[in-house]
Amino acid sequence: MVEKTAFGIDLGTTMSVVAQVNAAGLPVVLPNAEGSPTTPSIVLFEPGHAIVGAVARESLATEPDSAVQLVKRHIGSGWTFDYSGVSYRPEHVSALILRKLVQDAQMLAGPVTQAAITVPAYFSDPMRAATLRAGELAGLDVLGLLSEPTAAALAYGYDRRPVGATGVVIDLGGGTFDVTVMQYDGADLTVRATGGDAYLGGANFDKVLFDYFVERFEAAHGVDINDPYALSIEECTLVSQDWLLRASRAKHDLTAREHTSVSLQAAGLTLRVDVTRADFIAGSSILLDEMTEKMVDVVAAAGVTPAEISVVLPVGGATRMPAVRARIRQVFGVEPDTSIRPDEAVAIGAALFAAQRQLERGGALVMDGGARDYLEELSVTDVAAHSLGISAFESAGGQQRPVMTALLPRNTALPFSAERTFYTMRAGETRIVVPVLEGESADPDMCRRVGVVVIEDLPPGRPAHQPVSVTMSLNRDGILQVSATDMTTGAAASTTIVHEYLADSGGDAADVLARTLPVQ
Repeated sequence: MVEKTAFGIDLGTTMSVVAQVNAAGLPVVLPNAEGSPTTPSIVLFEPGHAIVGAVARESLATEPDSAVQLVKRHIGSGWTFDYSGVSYRPEHVSALILRKLVQDAQMLAGPVTQAAITVPAYFSDPMRAATLRAGELAGLDVLGLLSEPTAAALAYGYDRRPVGATGVVIDLGGGTFDVTVMQYDGADLTVRATGGDAYLGGANFDKVLFDYFVERFEAAHGVDINDPYALSIEECTLVSQDWLLRASRAKHDLTAREHTSVSLQAAGLTLRVDVTRADFIAGSSILLDEMTEKMVDVVAAAGVTPAEISVVLPVGGATRMPAVRARIRQVFGVEPDTSIRPDEAVAIGAALFAAQRQLERGGALVMDGGARDYLEELSVTDVAAHSLGISAFESAGGQQRPVMTALLPRNTALPFSAERTFYTMRAGETRIVVPVLEGESADPDMCRRVGVVVIEDLPPGRPAHQPVSVTMSLNRDGILQVSATDMTTGAAASTTIVHEYLADSGGDAADVLARTLPVQ
């Protein structure tokens, strides 16, 4: 039976995009029901249904208590958005966004339910697990998770197919920043190093202009809208959302123009503010310096110098800002390649990846022969974004202290598995707890605890210093599995790390609504 090609979904912090490989073997972006290639990743809750996209974005200033944005910054955490007595976790809100994207794409593509979803390269295990959960709640058969910069590199490589080239993807989206160095060799794409910042993106540049507005308004009228005594909480919320939207528009204006004007209103007062590109760049210097530091660090981690980079791909709408492009040129000494639209590159790469996974599964796809051959040969090797290990004790100065012992170092090629033997400390232990950590510090308190593996019901009277074998594995999608075996008794425990707040209770109201709530 002929199979339709799956969707590639760029589930973005501020904007999301869907693409699909057509019969000619070309990846194409599928516009939403409103005719736009991008859909704002914003959800407005109303009684009995949810609205996703442009209408929801416009409601931020008028209905801030019912609309939620930037949810990707919370994915993998216990954060909730409460509406009408229901607490929606990030994966629930993301599922509603995914359902809207797929619902609209199906109007053009037909009943496709398979998809590959992209995630920032730096995403941790809880973040990846929550994204996978969002896809499942949206009713999707998730073929795999792919790092956003890797997807963009795949899109470029499919079009150009370079051999022996070292490239770097600079991915500055609405809420996240990724840097990834990769090696091209025909149909082989190998990531060498990656890094990023979960809290650096276009929204931060919006905040620069917002703060400039606040400063100018206070200078003109003596009213600080951030002062809780100057405005009521309700008015402060409304004004802040309105000014942030105006800041975003001004940012886009300053990409094409040297200056722009913004009309502001608060507390019955008005002010017209003139903003120049030079003002904006000056206020953004700290953000640009943070980007530079991350770019230099990741390139060094890849074992190359900026001069050895032959391809620089700017990805994400925020890379259109002239100051960002200038900083990229300053670091690498080459002109960024803009042959693929920055806000569509990730979705295009995801669509290629999805088709490749379908062919790998034996899917009967109708596709141009040359494109099929390339995708069947395609090999994508990603890396671990963070070090993974366990908390163990080591002797130091005659005392025992806990340390983070990494089994899977950062930037390890995936898939990867490692095993190491540890020893129990005390006699008489009938239960062994293995804390699983993620992070780059030797101090366990500075790392993220992503779960535990527990060996239960060991026989009493055991002596101290018994060997315990711990094995950690990351699959090619970056999903973690950990096992531990007591070598003395053979007792074992094994688990794919499942985070408590992601466990499906079966009757959770937010789970049900994420699957069934009508989405517009």
